[in-house]
Amino acid sequence: MFDHKSQIFRYFLLCFVAGVAIRSFFAVEFFILYLFGLVMSASVILFWSNKTWRYLFLGGILIALGIFRYQLSLPQTDENKIWFYSNQQVNFTGVVIKEPDIRINHTKLTIKAAELNGKQASGKVLVNVGLYPEYQYGDLISINCKLRKPEPIEDFSYDRYLAKEGIYAQCVYPKIELISQNYGNWFLAKIFKFKNKLEVIINNNLPEPPASLFAAIILGARRGIPQGLMDKFNLTGTTHLIAISGFNITIITAILMQLALIFYIPRKKSFWLITFILVIYVIIVGFPASAVRAAIMGWLVIFAMYVGRLNQSTNALILAGSVMILVNPSILRDDVGFQLSFCAVLGLIYLVPFFERWFLNLPSYLGLKESLQLTLAAQLATLPLIVYNFGRISLISPIVNLLVVPIVTYLTVIGFGVLFLSLVFSEISQYLFWPVWLLLSYVIKVIGFFAGIPGSAIDF
Repeated sequence: MFDHKSQIFRYFLLCFVAGVAIRSFFAVEFFILYLFGLVMSASVILFWSNKTWRYLFLGGILIALGIFRYQLSLPQTDENKIWFYSNQQVNFTGVVIKEPDIRINHTKLTIKAAELNGKQASGKVLVNVGLYPEYQYGDLISINCKLRKPEPIEDFSYDRYLAKEGIYAQCVYPKIELISQNYGNWFLAKIFKFKNKLEVIINNNLPEPPASLFAAIILGARRGIPQGLMDKFNLTGTTHLIAISGFNITIITAILMQLALIFYIPRKKSFWLITFILVIYVIIVGFPASAVRAAIMGWLVIFAMYVGRLNQSTNALILAGSVMILVNPSILRDDVGFQLSFCAVLGLIYLVPFFERWFLNLPSYLGLKESLQLTLAAQLATLPLIVYNFGRISLISPIVNLLVVPIVTYLTVIGFGVLFLSLVFSEISQYLFWPVWLLLSYVIKVIGFFAGIPGSAIDF
């Protein structure tokens, strides 16, 4: 187990992750943690001459550090924290620190508190407001409302979902007064403004629901997708296509790399081109943590394909996951997107070779065989998580994904090109969008057809 440096490195990383996992599910008294760390440290010294025992006890220290890191991430409550005043009517000022999340009938604002009842305050609040008047990133606003703690919604741990973003208080439809603007990061504000301009171009050149679907795929904006279409995506196991998820980005980047090789584009050029696309994508969507994590996972896959060692990339994947967990320990238990993307990459590393042997005699045409292998590997690896978190198995998901994912890959590349061409040649943008509309129509028709098949999904 400890014969190679790579094995030792992997063991240490997994020990740290195990410590975070333990604390994610179980409370650990500080005295117990301190005693455990002390015993492990003493044991390392006593058994230093024995390599096996030395590394085992060093792993114990890393488990303790993982537990301690999670402890540090827990909120500290005092009179300066906004959530200290939960269940009270308060008046506070704060800045909109994220792009407003616009839904069908309301908008969610993430507010960073600055002042409460005339005193300095800190902490985030999730505020539900009406669609109008509209508020923007960087707005300084005054809010009068009754704060409340987030609570679970039926089987969904909504409180933990918000906690991973550092949000421990929320209020609904408060009295709001806009005080000033431009209190956010200048660069982010410009990005969100540019993103809004792209959404306007999409809405001006595509009908509904293709416009909303395209905005979701390209920009991660799911605000206008009809509920009926969303249900069809759920039934067919293709919801990942309309979310900023590592699962989706991982598959698309892997397919892009395979397509580049099929069309004889040099491996090095393909790698740097797709890396550039990932960076541009993260910038356009405004650096949300989910997109950054997803892009890192996708990049790991194309890097492994670039160096030709897909089956030797486990340590790089575990290192990337460990760093993300170090930054935000809550994602290990409470971020389904992180879990799905991690398992999807594991599937590509360990299951793709199996499917390559299985489909060895299947002819390859425009990357369809490669798409099938990548999609099946990712879906099989994430199936237990999907069942556990969503209580549903889509029996037709592999077929639908095979028919749709390659098209979405082409759609993503063509869509970005069309959007940027439309910025320059606005007078002919409606003609530029014809291939985009055609591809979107195909996706909607395929998903609608298969969602209508009785018994296409099993609910648990």
